[in-house]
Order: sequence, then C-alpha cells, then structure tokens
Amino acid sequence: MNKQNGALVRRRYASLSRQRLARIFYLFIISLSFHYSNAQFSCAGLITTNIGYTGAPQDFVVPAGVTQVRISLTGASGGQATTIANMAGGGATVYAYIDVVPGDVFRVIIGQKGANGPTESGGGGSSAVYKNGVLIMVAGAGGGEDNTGNGANGAASENGVSGGDDAGVGGNGGCGTSVNNGRGGTGGQGGYHGEWVVNCPHGGGGGGGLLSAGLGNGNLNAGQSGGQGNINGAAGGAGSQDDAVGINGGWGWSGGGGADDKESGGGGGYSGGGGAPESRNPGGGGSFVAAIGTNGITVSDKADGTGTTTGYNGSAQICSSPAITLPVSFGGINVEQSSAGTLVKWFTLTELNTAYYEIEKSTDGQQFISIGKVTATGNSTNRQSYTFNDVAPVSGKAYYRIKVVDLDGSLSYSETVQVNGAGVLNLHVFPNPASHKLNIRLPQSWQQDPYQVQVISVAGQVMLEKNLSGLQQELNIQLLPAGVYILKVTNKKSGIQLTARCTVNGVK
Repeated sequence: MNKQNGALVRRRYASLSRQRLARIFYLFIISLSFHYSNAQFSCAGLITTNIGYTGAPQDFVVPAGVTQVRISLTGASGGQATTIANMAGGGATVYAYIDVVPGDVFRVIIGQKGANGPTESGGGGSSAVYKNGVLIMVAGAGGGEDNTGNGANGAASENGVSGGDDAGVGGNGGCGTSVNNGRGGTGGQGGYHGEWVVNCPHGGGGGGGLLSAGLGNGNLNAGQSGGQGNINGAAGGAGSQDDAVGINGGWGWSGGGGADDKESGGGGGYSGGGGAPESRNPGGGGSFVAAIGTNGITVSDKADGTGTTTGYNGSAQICSSPAITLPVSFGGINVEQSSAGTLVKWFTLTELNTAYYEIEKSTDGQQFISIGKVTATGNSTNRQSYTFNDVAPVSGKAYYRIKVVDLDGSLSYSETVQVNGAGVLNLHVFPNPASHKLNIRLPQSWQQDPYQVQVISVAGQVMLEKNLSGLQQELNIQLLPAGVYILKVTNKKSGIQLTARCTVNGVK
C-alpha cells in the first residue's frame, strides 16, 4: 500500500470511528432520556387498583374527590413454542397522567397471552383504555415464539412490526416474490401472514389493528388473523385447521394472530404485527397514546416490550389519591323539561365555605360548557335547595352537572344527569345516606328493560353487583363498610349508563 492510499484509509477509518462514536453517544443520550422519561410514572402514596386479564372489558368509575388518575398499561406477550428454547415477544407498556372529574368512566381491556404450541404459538392480544367512550391508550402485544425464531416485541410506535421474510430479515417479503405475506400493518391495519415455500399457502396470522382485522390470504390451512380493535374486545385468530389446531392468538382490544405448523401469529396492536413464515420472527403490535392536552392527559410515554421465556397476560394499574371529604354533600340532582325550558334542580345536605354553583351542559357527555351560576348559602348543616332554568335546551341528548366553587377557589362536581329527547333519564337513590336498605328508582322508559346494578367503592372496587329488572328495587347494603360509593346502573338493552353518589353509614 502506498503512502497516499494509506493516508486515505486512515482518514476514512478515523471518520468512520468518529461516526460510530457519535452514534453510540447519541444512542446513549437517547437511552438516558428514555429511561428518565419512563421514571416519571409513579404510584407512590396513591391508592392503586391492579387490573388483570378476565376475558371481558372492565370499567373503573372515578370516585368523588379525585381530580387525577395515573394509568400504566401493558400488552400481552406472545405464546411459547414449548419444544424450542427461544423467546416470545413481550407486550409494550404505555402510561398517562389524566385529569378527571368524579363519574368519569375508564373502560380497560386487558390482552390475553397467545396460546402455546410445540413448534409454533399465537400472538398476544393488545391492551387498551377508553375514557368516557374515547380510545386514549393502546399497548401493543408481542408476537408468538416461532420454531427457530423469537417473536418480536410490542413496539412503542404506532405501526406494527413486520414478520420476517424468507431470508430471515424483518421486512416486506413473506415468501420470496410476494410482498403481501409476512408484512406488518401500517396506518392502523393488521398484519399479513406468510409461508416459506414459494406458493405461500400457509402462515401465521397477522395481529388485528385499529382499522381492520389482521390481513392475509385467509386460507383455511393458515393461521387466521386477529380481530379488529373494539371497545368490547376482539377475538384472537384461530389456529390452522390442518397442522396446529387450537393454537390461537390472544383475546384483547385487538386480537393476536393464530398459528400454523411452525408458523406463529403476530401480536395485536394499534396496528398489528405480521405473522411469521416458517423459521422467521412474527411481528409485535404497535402502541398508541392520545396527545398531551387531549382527554385530560398531562403526561404520557410508551416503551417497547421485552422478550419473555415464560409469557404473560397483559395488565394495568390505575392510581389515584384517596377520596377527599367534599365541602358540599349533595343530596340529589334532578332535571325536568317544560315549555319554559329545562329546569335543573339540586339540593345539598351540608355546605362548607361554598361560594357558588356553576351549571354545566354537554351534548356528548365529554365537553361541558357553563350556562349559568347560582350563589351558594355558604355554610350550612341543613338541607338547601337550588334551581336553574336552561332557557335554550337542545334537541336529542343533553347532559347536565353542577360544579361547586369554594371561597378558596377549589372545585368539585356533582354526578352527571342525562336528558333524552323523549324525556329525562334520572336515577333516584333513597334514602341517602342509608344504613340497611338502599332503594333505586329508574326512568319510566326502562319499564321492560333488564339492567345491571353495581355499587363501586371510592377505590374503584365493585362491592355489590346484581342483574335486575323493574322500575324500583331495594338493595341490601348491611354488609357494606361505611363510606361514599358510586351507584352505576347499565341498561343491557340500550347500553345507557346512569350513575349516582350515595353514602352508606354502616350498620351499628
């Protein structure tokens, strides 16, 4: 080598070394900032509700006195290929700090681990959270372990991870010339599945996503695709009907892909991961968190999953401060329609340093506007009654609530009452407070409808649950500890939910 060429090589090597050092330093800084960001999530000193997989949606109602909740959510892992010593993909984790008002409802859907098989496995189901019916969080699930390849982890990004191609590289190709098999979902779509042989008849099913179920050729001899994301949950893809019957993807907000012999399913997610061709890596599902500044979210982050040799269902934590003693004890709120408008009526049992009441109205139950104020008595231990007439009622559904503003500026809220176009939907609870029996009276329009009654503690735990019918029922509450509870009644025919706050004195 001459001096000129030697100098050129040294310069190139030095430049390459600097690039590598710069890249390592950049990744190190990113890693530090990432871990610092995730370190923000903490439930220290808060009441923590742990939520596991049940195969059905679970609702958490914000109790009185709580103004913020913190939610951490993890997707399910893929299944294991039990005769192979590799790793299934782990579920991604997302979290958010969310400002709330009493009566807000969080629906939590926890993903199920993909089923195990001897040389193949199903993809996991994703986990998700809705706030008052709006999707705000999705934690992508891991892909199933394949016969010679690891399942990909659930991804922090919204897009699902691709399944491996016939060269063993994650990418678009599932089987040589095909660009459809093995591909991960984009734009919220589920993944495809593939097969290593040229004609691609089989493959692991793709995980479901936001806009569709997992995509693929749909061959009955292939692992089938996971279901599309749904507020009530979605099924995982079924196992192949020829090679690996019963090796299914996990249930979740969106389902994981099913498996075929030696071909495993991709994980469900906001966009699903691709299923694997034989001996390649099934994709993991992508994650999603609504933007900060929307739906009350003030802090959020998300992280990729970590591979697992044991597998697990998804999980969630909901943390909140202990319910505080409110300066106002509401006795009830009622709404009546007349030719002069909509009359909002409420009364209080006690008041402490209360400045005024602000009447708020909404047409969707989420975004409320102020329509008027009523001066409070201020301090009282006797019943005080108030009214406000809404002279501009809307057609169709409307929602009303009372905001309590204290002299020091602190806020609290009454429960929300819904008005239907055909009349007012009120839930009457009496006596309140109660010791032995609690009576409930439902809207006249529910005369023929079955419904579910839940009594929920301030920590979000369902203390009493009954399936009933008829406009008036009596609940035995003698076994309930003294305290404040949320009473939630769900019409099984229409899906309409009514809530009220009640106080139980306890049996002495």
